[in-house]
Amino acid sequence: METDRHYLIEGLFIIGIAVAAAFFSVWLVSSGQRDDVLYRIHFNESVTGMALGDQVKFHGVDVGSVKAVALDPADPRRVQVDVRLRKETPVKTDTKAILKLKGVTGVVYVELNGGAPAAKSLLDATPEGQIPEIASEKSSLTAAMDQLPKVLEQFSAIEKQTKKVVSDVGEVAERVKDSPVMKLFPAKEKATSEKAAIPAKEKATSGKAAIPPKEKPDLKP
Repeated sequence: METDRHYLIEGLFIIGIAVAAAFFSVWLVSSGQRDDVLYRIHFNESVTGMALGDQVKFHGVDVGSVKAVALDPADPRRVQVDVRLRKETPVKTDTKAILKLKGVTGVVYVELNGGAPAAKSLLDATPEGQIPEIASEKSSLTAAMDQLPKVLEQFSAIEKQTKKVVSDVGEVAERVKDSPVMKLFPAKEKATSEKAAIPAKEKATSGKAAIPPKEKPDLKP
């Protein structure tokens, strides 16, 4: 009986410690987030690769994490991202949020930029009861993809101009070739070559005439 009571006391003691540790953990987490500030960001692009708990960085420094990701109820073309940042994070009215790739893994994270010293704090500029909203910018990859059709159109225009120039050059060359003026040059060259051939022929003939005929030997006794 004494042994059973001993085990019962030990069990109750262990359960009490476990419950106390759980309450302490909840209190620690809640107290740690008590000073955090919730901000909202609307992105006009896909957030593929983002997950809850992903880091939020300010100029490369970890300042918080992603708490919620959903479509904007007012405009389903936009993505609404709620982030929780440390209270001391200097989020100003001119701070911008942008999506960046983490290496080549395809994972994206939120990067905050800007925040001039003279700019007002976004938290102070937001009416009470509203969630402060950080403005967003297009990522470099999205901006490049948006410019791609224009670049392809410019390349197509350059290709058409090049083909036109080549065609015009070929047409001009054919016209010059068929011009009556150009037809005179071959005849002139032929006449010049014939005149040059006549003195050469006369010279060859005169050279042959200068050689005296050979005398036949006298075969009479």
